[in-house]
Amino acid sequence: MSTSAHVRKSPYDPKEYRVISLENGIKALLIWNPRARDRATPTNQNDSVDHVTSDEDDEDGGDSHMTSDDDDECDDSHVTSDDDHVTNGYDGGIKKRRTAPRRSENVSDKSACAVCVGTGSFLDPPDIPGLAHLLEHMVFMGNEKYPEENAFDVFASKNGGSSNASTDYERTVFEFDIVPYKFKEALNRFAEFFASPLLRASSLDREIEAVDNEFSQSVQCDFDRMQQILCSIANPDHPMSKFVWGNTESLKKHPGKAGIDVCERLKEFYKTFYSSHYMTVAVIACDPLDTLEEWVRASFSSVPHNSLPLPSFKNLPPAFNETDFNRLYKIVPVKDTHEVQLSWILPCLFDQYRVKPLHYLGWLLGHEGERGVLSLLKQKNFATALTAGNSGLGYEYNSCFSLFACSITLTDEGFGNVFECITMVLQYLKMLREVGPQEWIYKEIQTIEENEFTFQEEQEPIDYVESLCESMQMFEEEDYLTGDDLMFEFDPKVIANLQNSLIPERANITLLSKKLSRTCKKKEKWFGTKYSAEDIPQEWKEKWKSLDLNPDLSLPAPNKFIATDFQLKHSDTHTQYPTLIYENETAKLWYKADNEFKQPRAWIGVVFESDLHTKNALGGVMADLFANLFKNTVMQTAYPASVAQLEYNLRWSHNGLVITLYGLNHKLPVLFDELMSHLANFFVTSSQFKTAQEEVERHYSNYVLKPKKLCKVVRLKVLERVNWSVMEKREKLKDASLQAFNEFVSEFRESTCVETLVQGNITAEEAKGLTSVLCRNLKFAPTSGHGKARKQSQPQSVCLPSNTHVLYQVKNKDTHSPITVAVDYYQCCQRTVRDTVTANLLTDYMSEPCFDILRTQKQLGYEAYCLCHMTHGVVGVSVNVHTQGSKFSVEDASKCLDEFVEEIQEMLDEWSDEDFKSRVSAMVQDLQRPDLTLDEEAERNWAEVLSRYYQFNRVKLEIKALQALTKPEVVEWFKDYFISGSKSFKKLSVQVISCRGKGAEASYPYPHGGSSVDPPAHSKVTLTDAKALEEFRRSLACYPPVHTVAALHTPVPPCS
Repeated sequence: MSTSAHVRKSPYDPKEYRVISLENGIKALLIWNPRARDRATPTNQNDSVDHVTSDEDDEDGGDSHMTSDDDDECDDSHVTSDDDHVTNGYDGGIKKRRTAPRRSENVSDKSACAVCVGTGSFLDPPDIPGLAHLLEHMVFMGNEKYPEENAFDVFASKNGGSSNASTDYERTVFEFDIVPYKFKEALNRFAEFFASPLLRASSLDREIEAVDNEFSQSVQCDFDRMQQILCSIANPDHPMSKFVWGNTESLKKHPGKAGIDVCERLKEFYKTFYSSHYMTVAVIACDPLDTLEEWVRASFSSVPHNSLPLPSFKNLPPAFNETDFNRLYKIVPVKDTHEVQLSWILPCLFDQYRVKPLHYLGWLLGHEGERGVLSLLKQKNFATALTAGNSGLGYEYNSCFSLFACSITLTDEGFGNVFECITMVLQYLKMLREVGPQEWIYKEIQTIEENEFTFQEEQEPIDYVESLCESMQMFEEEDYLTGDDLMFEFDPKVIANLQNSLIPERANITLLSKKLSRTCKKKEKWFGTKYSAEDIPQEWKEKWKSLDLNPDLSLPAPNKFIATDFQLKHSDTHTQYPTLIYENETAKLWYKADNEFKQPRAWIGVVFESDLHTKNALGGVMADLFANLFKNTVMQTAYPASVAQLEYNLRWSHNGLVITLYGLNHKLPVLFDELMSHLANFFVTSSQFKTAQEEVERHYSNYVLKPKKLCKVVRLKVLERVNWSVMEKREKLKDASLQAFNEFVSEFRESTCVETLVQGNITAEEAKGLTSVLCRNLKFAPTSGHGKARKQSQPQSVCLPSNTHVLYQVKNKDTHSPITVAVDYYQCCQRTVRDTVTANLLTDYMSEPCFDILRTQKQLGYEAYCLCHMTHGVVGVSVNVHTQGSKFSVEDASKCLDEFVEEIQEMLDEWSDEDFKSRVSAMVQDLQRPDLTLDEEAERNWAEVLSRYYQFNRVKLEIKALQALTKPEVVEWFKDYFISGSKSFKKLSVQVISCRGKGAEASYPYPHGGSSVDPPAHSKVTLTDAKALEEFRRSLACYPPVHTVAALHTPVPPCS
């Protein structure tokens, strides 16, 4: 046993760290979090539960505790990001198993633990692809000490927790979080996953189905399809060539035909590769380090040690043969996109983490400022986006090799000139070789990363330990916290060696476009991706042999946005909530000085109020073009700010145009001034407008390819009084002209008024100065006249008919997707604090059973979850499931959702007083937690401004309402809104049906909960097409719009 405490941390990090080694070889990092200690023990306001129960990333909050439709659900269809770029962000690998999806806001007081096993999919046996991934699932299915399959999930859910796991090529990570006073018991339960998993044959088929359902979510993901193409061209004698996801074919059908006992092989895999000395553990809690050490030793010392050496892949043959890799691959994508990617295989760089040469090279090639590759491509109307570097994921960063990639999203014109696009990249790389590694650039990156580390913000505990337990496998002990981020040593020799490898002769070129479908005759085995492989044209090779430098390409200029002043400012205006410090006929300014986080950061939010984008579908199109063109035309100016860790975002909400900024406060006003000046003066050329039209068209087409998002589009089309769907806007896009766009921009500039929130390390006078910047750059309409229009333009939700079930079905727009999405949305009532917390409490209660019953027991689909919704002041709850249409009909899915609600009713009838009190007190404690970061606090306050509630003390009101709730009231509330026959029952079912499904004749392999569902005691309305939908929604009355805070306290009478 040994103990050390030599982990380098930020000078402003109050946490304490200790590294210990257990006798069985496990190394553990213990973290004491003093910021959580005051709320560590259960009181009358116990620790929390996660009461927003989905990781649905497109349902961002309109307040801090509910999924809100007020702002972001409508915005999803607006063009606000480059989310259609296949490789942008490098979000890939095997998707995570999330048992109780956690919400995005603060869980800073929770305790958390993560375990990294230093083995992964590279060790899959050749005859059972995906076995490592299957084992990741199976260890959750009971152990000798806690044999029940769902025991940990139930325990975690009842105690404010969640769990998660993921499998990579050389590592497998498991993590959980929970309320502090249950952490000791949770550690013991969690450690048993690794000490004594049962791996029962009775659980095997269900978990194989779960893995298959998970794979079905990736089948139509272009990023994952590209990854598997890379695997398919790897050396067949190298583990890189494996199919790592796993599905029923690889885990059940093929092994069955070959007489392989998968369960026995799974147990062998566990015994061989889940040894304690392959594991690292990270824990964070408010308990003292000595206590944590005692708990960790007691829990994890029983994990067995098999005395086998850690498997190594260093002496294997090369992962790729040059003759297969250095070719031109053409791929037909799922989405409507043109892309070209250049890739190079480089040596393993694990031992160069202190230099980070790939980060340096990616920083330069991916630079989007003046005289960079993307800037030149945009000038020629060839491209809209470019990314470069290495993701750090196992498939491109492992002990065998590193991959450096540059991916470009092309315009139609760029696709026709792909050789010229590739040539510009190669010219830039040649320039880098000739000028050599630049120490001043390295130091600039080093300074930015050091600033970010020094003034790092709190993370969710579960994310923090997840990252750290992997870092413990990669870095020296002193660098556990810094190894993944900081640039330690400038080594020009190491950088130059890699630069010299990025030459045309060693490149792999991959081209994606639907236009390639006729030439792509090959079909990848697992995903069914159509592709071709051919030699790179000799003409290209000859021209690249005598490559000239491009005079329009050069190194970036020094970055003027790097902060150097970190002084905390004194403010005489310390308030608990934002206060209105400035108001005239054109502008309002809310302000709150930071008195909590003590960091040199600031947050700025501005809404330019307008209803031009909601008047008609063409207005929505113009808004999308505006967002696209603004971001593209400001990029050369704003990109240096973004790499200096200054964040900005532009989007359209129901209120108008919203711009937010966040980061170190020193240079944030400079960025603000640049953005406002650009907003006031930017103009576009006909070429830029044409490119934007093309990009927006692709966004519209690709958006509805995702069944989950299409389902949301349809749901909101039914519920919102004013709604211009993606499909409607796509139809109107052809009517957009540059002249009409310029008229839209002019009218917007002349008719808007502005409302602003400023928070953080900034004085009230400086905040007023920002308002002066706004007024100097833009003309605002007086609020005295605009206020009337503002009330008229407030969004409203329609009121569904009482005791009625409305059904609307659409076909999945991706005709090759196996996924069917079924959503049952229950519209409840106009928002009051009491109804809000009741809906949240019930959604929390339903969360774990939803996952267990629909996903684990019935294997209906990999994603099964409940959500709370706030649609323009109307509370709703939905039950969601994503199933495979080839396995289950939508009728079966719908029946299972109905049965689930009936089971919840039965469970509520048996709900114990103890469990009710525990959940209420846990939710109260959750609400009492302070925000993790200034950004979270400001976003919560900003939601109040955008929603026009201005209820900055909402948390206190919700706590008071929760403490006043009684169990009978909650149960009765559920029956009122969820049970057929009640006057308040209003249900909307939206179903996006796979074109590959079997329809109603699909056989459901698992028994339903009862012999039959009782005949409905409600009316049913089936909407057969878009025309019927429009006529139906127009016939409905609306809930009143939100005008005042009084709406929070006074219920609105039911719609007639």
